[in-house]
Amino acid sequence: MTNFFLILLNLLLISSYSKAEFYSEHYGEIEVSSTIFLEDIEGDNRKNFLNSTNVEYNYFFEKDNLTGKLKMNIKDSYPGSAQNLDFNEAYLDYAFENTNILAGNNIVFWGKNEFYNPVDIINSKDYSLGLASGKKIGQTMFNIKRYFSSSELDFYILPSNTNIYPKSQVRSQQTFNIKSKNNYSKGAKKENLGIGLRWSGYIDEYDYGLTFYKGNTKDPALIVSSNQLVPNYSEITQIGIELQATQGDFLHKGEFINRGNQYNLDGNIEDYYGFIVGTEHTLYGLFEKNWDLSNIIEYTYDSRGSKSHHSNQNDLFYGARLILNDIDDTQYFISLQNDIDKNTRAMTFNYESRFFSQFKGGIDMYVPINLEDDYHQSSFKDEVNFKIYTSYAF
Repeated sequence: MTNFFLILLNLLLISSYSKAEFYSEHYGEIEVSSTIFLEDIEGDNRKNFLNSTNVEYNYFFEKDNLTGKLKMNIKDSYPGSAQNLDFNEAYLDYAFENTNILAGNNIVFWGKNEFYNPVDIINSKDYSLGLASGKKIGQTMFNIKRYFSSSELDFYILPSNTNIYPKSQVRSQQTFNIKSKNNYSKGAKKENLGIGLRWSGYIDEYDYGLTFYKGNTKDPALIVSSNQLVPNYSEITQIGIELQATQGDFLHKGEFINRGNQYNLDGNIEDYYGFIVGTEHTLYGLFEKNWDLSNIIEYTYDSRGSKSHHSNQNDLFYGARLILNDIDDTQYFISLQNDIDKNTRAMTFNYESRFFSQFKGGIDMYVPINLEDDYHQSSFKDEVNFKIYTSYAF
């Protein structure tokens, strides 16, 4: 936490010493949401609802070659969250010639695909509002970015970070509650420094990314101990490739990884390779209106099969996004995940739009379909739920 306040102090000092050539802005958002679970789980104390309020505040400044950003998330929920204050972005970024140097907390995204991004490895996740609601945690880092004519090279030094898991009364959950204490093994240590590299760019209509990561995994094994699940982190090495081809109304996408020293579903160390490939096609001006309809099909594979530590080991995804391009930014999204091994499915639906000009609101739905026999998602078989939310930007 000391690092966050040092960064905040630097931001305030810089903003005060030279107002003449200084640009800054403040903005934020308040979101209120309520999630209702339609099926009761007999024999446990988990609530069938989750009410949450989140306040996001952003401060950005720019002076000469130096920029900085502070992003705070303050949330309150019932049942109570395991994390109430986040500094997801709190950094200083200095630019000179074709180079940027960034120090502090930041959110980084690697990948091209819609439903799953195996190459995306920099940030841990906050699951404090449920295992189906993971959001990235700001990763403390030192990042050097070098720009070339049609590509860029990123180098990261990454202090160790861990996931945040939900408290006992929060759904969605595993069968056992997840303990807040972490274990480290197979080369992992609490004080480990991770290293990341990414070379990305484009050649004509092709976008590419080549990535490397060595450090503590973001996907710990969950080991049963005294009727609790204890996260157990190993030190992994991952090499990744991401590709995207833009051909008219089509986007062809793929991500490929090879990872070593990762715990599998059985709690054993195993090297593996995996990938996701897919196509997105957009119909513009649907029904002679200003509507756009995107259809997405993606397939995921993991060489470990049923022993994969995640659920995307042999799955087919379909999604459709309808954007009305109206003044209210109305859009609909529906998706279906099909496990080819067990023929189990899960469906999601989202509707979002603006109302009264200044407010945004929407509905999220999650519907599991015969997940009882699913290797990885059987704990979610009774988690059918819908979420109503509204937000105000300032």
